[in-house]
Amino acid sequence: MPAPPKISVLLPVYKVEPYIEECLDSLLTQTSTDFEIVAVDDSSPDRSGEMTARILERQSRIPWQFIKNRENKGLAETRKIAAQAARGEYVLCVDSDDHVHCDLIRRIIDEAERHHADVVVFAAENVSPEGTINYRIETGDSVISGVEAVERIMDLSLQAYCFNKLVRRSIFLAVEHPTGLIYEDICVSVQTLGKSNVVRLMPDTLYSYMYRESGISTRFNPRIVDLFAIMDRVEKSTASMPIPNYRNLLFRLKYIYAFRTIAFQAAIKAPTYRLAKPILCSVSNKLHLTHLVGMCSDHRPKLSIVMAMLKIHPWIFYCFVRHFARR
Repeated sequence: MPAPPKISVLLPVYKVEPYIEECLDSLLTQTSTDFEIVAVDDSSPDRSGEMTARILERQSRIPWQFIKNRENKGLAETRKIAAQAARGEYVLCVDSDDHVHCDLIRRIIDEAERHHADVVVFAAENVSPEGTINYRIETGDSVISGVEAVERIMDLSLQAYCFNKLVRRSIFLAVEHPTGLIYEDICVSVQTLGKSNVVRLMPDTLYSYMYRESGISTRFNPRIVDLFAIMDRVEKSTASMPIPNYRNLLFRLKYIYAFRTIAFQAAIKAPTYRLAKPILCSVSNKLHLTHLVGMCSDHRPKLSIVMAMLKIHPWIFYCFVRHFARR
């Protein structure tokens, strides 16, 4: 029996028929072959799963596995199913409508081995369908502890995406993968980093995160309130970590990131105030004067003023945010 590969690429497949071929092509043409692809068709209603299986079957360069969920499980559970079937020492999550740099596998293996890393975090870019780079997801260039990496996520200086992190498989399988919630990457990344001893941050841009008009981050989704539950889980998993200035950093992640994201996304993306109102009210009800003061104390007076509008009345906040979003 052949030796297990160094890396298992976890590839959930769901409603990506126009994009799956490009994604697989970027994986199958890697300069290194020391990896496998574990593709899981999450009961996709289109031809994504069929196309994935056909493309993998007609090549023999990269080992692969193909699994089909009998019912839709969602992203978090599907990644876990893939990780349980995986054979690699490390796992790498790839979204099946994105694509990766041709030298990704070789370079992250080199970094993991050189630094004896539990996690390797690499830079990425958000790319429009026309190929324009909208923004870069920076990481820095250093070797730090897992707790320090969690601290940077809470500080909002490190992104909590799963797709730009190579993770030791034993650690990935040991954490909770929230089922039925969006923004699950935050919960998973905080836990995996918290359980890691060595984290290598490499500045190389090796992943293209594709901007899709139909993507979950670009359309109105009432489930954005899942962020409340995600923050509760993050707080629970980080409470015992030896993070300096923990309460202030938790405040920054929970209120300056999560509360702001929920409110602004609802105001900007909801097609009508009627749809935005229940979400805005849920934020307003959880927002207290001490939180507004805390935003000022964190050198964010403008955010404090705007969120105060939400506290006064969601309609005022809705009109203000939409007015400036159109400019």
